Amino acid sequence: MKAEFLPHGKCSFAVEDNIISIDATGPWNLEFFKKMHADLTSIIINDVDSQNFAVLLILRGLPLATKNALDYHVKFVSTGQTKALAIYSSLSESPAIAENIFQKAYYQAGLKSKSFDSPDAAKKWLTSQLT
Repeated sequence: MKAEFLPHGKCSFAVEDNIISIDATGPWNLEFFKKMHADLTSIIINDVDSQNFAVLLILRGLPLATKNALDYHVKFVSTGQTKALAIYSSLSESPAIAENIFQKAYYQAGLKSKSFDSPDAAKKWLTSQLT
């Protein structure tokens, strides 16, 4: 019998001008990513131009994920239509670790991504990536 776990971690979403902001507090497990991806898919279908959107990822808390959770996330992201993703990790407990983990993951997924020191700079870059 397979054990069921509750999502560990939390996130909230906001949408502005085809930019989806994901404010995520870690650490995260596989169940968190499954729920987050289901919520994100709904937002992509209903709230943005699904062929022309970008993501601002705001990381808080301990920016770590289990290996199976991060692998699941990379697979999901690699099949998506996101034009670009900006990482803002200054609010996390370990900004350098967060940038390293997620830049590597998004590179592996083939997603254009970049880290920023402010959400405003990130949004400006994301806007420039949209057509």
